[in-house]
Amino acid sequence: MDELPQWPTASHLDEIPTPEEVQRAVNQMSTGKAPGTDGIPSDVIKYGGKELLRHLSDLFTQIWSEESVPQDFKDAFIVLIYKRKGDRAVCDNHRGISLLSVAGKVFARILLNRLRDHVDSSAIIPESQCGFRAGRGVTDMIFSARQIQMSRAASRSLRGIY
Repeated sequence: MDELPQWPTASHLDEIPTPEEVQRAVNQMSTGKAPGTDGIPSDVIKYGGKELLRHLSDLFTQIWSEESVPQDFKDAFIVLIYKRKGDRAVCDNHRGISLLSVAGKVFARILLNRLRDHVDSSAIIPESQCGFRAGRGVTDMIFSARQIQMSRAASRSLRGIY
């Protein structure tokens, strides 16, 4: 354990979400999706205006202060969708999707944005880490590794020629 790097405590992650963070999270939401357990479509929150945004900010401030996330934010409603192949009566011919509370998704997006910003600014994850990072696909990394392998193999075969 002593060999593992120790990072300073990131107390800025404990701060109450700002209205700007809520706005950023709302702007990142997809539209035209099915509503979750609360029955509120994401379009309503995304285009609800400043008053709705203020109420959301107040709700998140209360959740943050009480340190208790509502159960509705955690629950999912699972819907089975037919894949359009095979017998409808067979369960394997369906796929499940989870419908979550839209307000809960906004809250989770605020947390995700904070963590991503912190990780990116603190250089916690090395540059070689590409999975689950914006603009850094694993496919690109695999392509690069194969290119390096091919160039090394080519240089070895050239050494045998000369």
